[in-house]
Amino acid sequence: MVEVNIGPELISQRAAERNVSCTSMVVTVFGDSISQHGGWIWLGSLIQALVPFGYTERLVRTAVFRLAQQDWLQIKKIGRRSYYCFTDSANHFTEKAARRIYSASTREWDGSWTLVSPVFVPEDRKGEFRKSMLWQGYHSLVNGMYAHPSSEKTSLEETLHEQNLLGKVIVFSASANDPNSQAALKTLAEQKWNLDELRGMYGDFLRFYQPLVLELGKNNPGPELSFQIRTLMLHEYRRVLLRDPDFPEAMLPNGWIGFEANDLARRLYALLSENSLDHLHKNMENAQGALPKVNPQYFKRFGGI
Repeated sequence: MVEVNIGPELISQRAAERNVSCTSMVVTVFGDSISQHGGWIWLGSLIQALVPFGYTERLVRTAVFRLAQQDWLQIKKIGRRSYYCFTDSANHFTEKAARRIYSASTREWDGSWTLVSPVFVPEDRKGEFRKSMLWQGYHSLVNGMYAHPSSEKTSLEETLHEQNLLGKVIVFSASANDPNSQAALKTLAEQKWNLDELRGMYGDFLRFYQPLVLELGKNNPGPELSFQIRTLMLHEYRRVLLRDPDFPEAMLPNGWIGFEANDLARRLYALLSENSLDHLHKNMENAQGALPKVNPQYFKRFGGI
């Protein structure tokens, strides 16, 4: 196991190596932290939080401006100060993502597949629909028919409602008739969903963060550094996980590395939780002053922390 020296330079170096954009990191900070502390934050506090990752004040201001233009952030001005919060549409998107990111474990599978045929989706909207399907782990198997080995349809139903596609898409439930067909589907899924690439991404995540778990178990990093490690780890985990089709274990290769990565993320998040919450409450502000205490729902993340 590689030894690591945990300090502020580790954070900025890793962010630079992974080419983490300031804009995407702002989304992570709002989704993982600010959303759990009232939703609003003073821009000055956000800048202060992101400088240790290697972002200048100008970069943060530019990222926030772009996100506001793209309907991710809304702004409230009080005097000379600016405060930001997710928009309703951003909240809807991140809530769907959060169900995946902070899930306790994979769901039980009854062997059924969900098939989606966009028969009446207008041509000029099929690109947006396809993007949303891929994000949810669906893939086109044949002739534009999207498929996923799951009977859980909550996010799919939300997407159809949000995109005003109710009555324009046909949703089927299906299952393989025999073990040979199931084996063929497993092979097809590994190829279509490119699980080899995903395996490599999970491997990189584990190589960097496994030594941190061991080190943090021996040494307390303090509130500010705990927040920074938690944020960067969650950002990297989110980037990999949202590429993961969220298959049931029966459809995955034996010893699937994603389960190990999920367990590592859960343990590291729990180790950093108390200190990082202390930092958020004591060092960041909204229009009323210090950020409020964390939402009690926060403690249900990863099955309970």
